[in-house]
Amino acid sequence: MGILVIFLFIFSFTPFLLWGDKWKKTAVLQIPFVIGAWFIFIKHMMVGIAPNESYLWIIFIANLVYGHIAFTIILLELRKSMKFRQSYFNRTV
Repeated sequence: MGILVIFLFIFSFTPFLLWGDKWKKTAVLQIPFVIGAWFIFIKHMMVGIAPNESYLWIIFIANLVYGHIAFTIILLELRKSMKFRQSYFNRTV
């Protein structure tokens, strides 16, 4: 259960990182997914999820996948900016 909380914190922080990297549309689209994931997690911890509500787990897992995709976008953008800085530094030296 602890790993889910770690994923939720990373997933909750990615809209802020996306907003800073000028991926504003993706950041705004991710906010309802973050709220939904926290709602499902809290519901599971407080009262549990009934068998007829198994669709909530599908939504939760889809939210985590979307969060990983967004975090991968952030890492790729960071890598691209680092390569650009290295090539710029190598040209000026």
